[in-house]
Amino acid sequence: MRPPGRTEGAHIQMRKLAVTLMMSIAMLTGCGQSNAPQTPTATGGWGYIDNTGNIAISPQFDAAKPFSQDRAAVVKGGRWGFIDKKGGFVIQPTYNTAETFSESRAAVQIGEKWGFIDLNGQLVIPAVFENTQPFSDGLAAVKMNGLWGYIDKEGAVAVNATYMNVKPFSDGRGAVQVDMEPNLKPWGFVDEKGKLVIKLLYREIVPFKNGVAEVRTLEHKVGLVDKDGIIIYKAETDLPSLFHDGLAITSSKGKQGFADSKGNIVIPANYDEVDNFSEGVAKVRQDLRWGFVNNKGEVVAKTQYDAELPFKEGLAAVKLAGGRWGYLNDKGKLAIEPIYDEAQSFSDGLAAVKQDANK
Repeated sequence: MRPPGRTEGAHIQMRKLAVTLMMSIAMLTGCGQSNAPQTPTATGGWGYIDNTGNIAISPQFDAAKPFSQDRAAVVKGGRWGFIDKKGGFVIQPTYNTAETFSESRAAVQIGEKWGFIDLNGQLVIPAVFENTQPFSDGLAAVKMNGLWGYIDKEGAVAVNATYMNVKPFSDGRGAVQVDMEPNLKPWGFVDEKGKLVIKLLYREIVPFKNGVAEVRTLEHKVGLVDKDGIIIYKAETDLPSLFHDGLAITSSKGKQGFADSKGNIVIPANYDEVDNFSEGVAKVRQDLRWGFVNNKGEVVAKTQYDAELPFKEGLAAVKLAGGRWGYLNDKGKLAIEPIYDEAQSFSDGLAAVKQDANK
């Protein structure tokens, strides 16, 4: 093969210089992380970054879900499979749909039905269900013949499928809903054997945590109950949401804020919209822009973002006015620069992000 001529050689040198300059500019315009983000591959699509913004798995998938138990569900060639944190398939992409692992089980769709696989990809519970929820407390909610019940990790029925709707088990209690009449669809709780241990008395519920569940009565009053259904707190004020991190969303004159468990206003209702607290921080919106406040009402990040996700593992994905996504730290500073077309929350130390190869 003959060596390149002088013109072609000069062209190659110019390309090398251009790449060097681009890399230098990228390092200078970074957001202070210890390592500058790596250049994405030319293929584009979904990949994963670590909490410094470095690419852990190059963008290459058609869709991706968060990591859990060192596995992440991704789409390749129109089918779902699971990769490890090096980006290699540990469970081949053969499924119509797949959900995230929980308690060493992941729901997968085969044809029109759902079943569960283990961490090795073995189908341990046959695909016979119309729908499923993740395993929690050793049980998973499954839908059969239009109604919901619960199964154990071997697929045996623990609670018969007789309910209109259910929520995951926690603290040995599963929330269940029945359809009594057009305007009455109350919630209650069953134990692991399916016995109704807390009567169907509630309009809304939040599953148990540390022995306490948050409920809203049919009269719209918010309170707390123990595992036997005994009311241990009943709100003196009518709050429109249940509690998260000790605070509940409240409203006044079309604005929203937060109140504590005694009904005291902690964060005045000055916002057009707020979301529940996560990791001590809540999303708030004024006009069309989002920001964050802490549980004292102090501004963590000004309302300047087009969209944002709750804080997870100390970082929150935010969408800037230019349409790109980056990540804030818990001080409200941009920790990972906004270069992504789409972004998800961090889980297991990684976050799924999407980059268009043509941008």
